[in-house]
Amino acid sequence: MKYIIIVYIAFGFVLSSVLGIEYPCSGQDMFPEYTGSPFIFRQKSFGSSMTHYYSVTGLVINTGIWTVVLLLIRRSILNLIERSGNNKGFKSIHRGMVGFLILFTTLNIGIGYIMLGNGFQEGLNYWYFNLDQEAKEWGVDCEGRIGVFLYPK
Repeated sequence: MKYIIIVYIAFGFVLSSVLGIEYPCSGQDMFPEYTGSPFIFRQKSFGSSMTHYYSVTGLVINTGIWTVVLLLIRRSILNLIERSGNNKGFKSIHRGMVGFLILFTTLNIGIGYIMLGNGFQEGLNYWYFNLDQEAKEWGVDCEGRIGVFLYPK
């Protein structure tokens, strides 16, 4: 059960872009903004500022990466708790943080669901986004910027 919770929390980290890369593009034509964590998984819609499209592959790979990171952090925290003689205060703080992260993830999934664009096909929600190819076709230049809590504006 604890591993399912870790994957769930990792998914919330991806959706929130706790640590991610924003891809604003400049050129003569308008081009959507992309977000990665580290791989591209979200595209801002042209039709509405409140609609985003998601890449299934990007979500899965990013969730896997964050799962590994969270497993390493968890192992470190459990080692610290063991070294402290299984201090009940540290255990309580750990449980409280896990509870907070579960709520954080649930909130991010809810927001993501509300803002999810309709349809599943290329140009909408799809298996993958090929930013390099699309930028080349549209003649725009995209550069990634690392940031914290990057939710497209």
